[in-house]
Amino acid sequence: MIEITPIYISPKGGSITCLHKGNKRIFQSCSADTCIYSRDLHSAKYELRNIESKLFIEPCRKKVVAAQRKTTLKWNNDGELSSIDKARVLSLLSENELTQCELNEEVA
Repeated sequence: MIEITPIYISPKGGSITCLHKGNKRIFQSCSADTCIYSRDLHSAKYELRNIESKLFIEPCRKKVVAAQRKTTLKWNNDGELSSIDKARVLSLLSENELTQCELNEEVA
């Protein structure tokens, strides 16, 4: 009579069992109604990983979306940029960029 001995159950639900009769052993790797037979345990583990990778798709990781910066500028009734937004823009500019801006203003 053939004895069936469970050897390993994977986290994904697949299993490896050892079928032996007398001095002969065969390893059965099964997952989701798909089975493959191997002569040794190493091959059986490899085949089980192979079966499970084809049957189960890993869940996608969520992409981390950076918080959106405030980009809306507010204008006064007279058409000028609000003082808060002017200060915000000036804080982002380097000293060199401010000098270039002043020179361009004088030429115009």
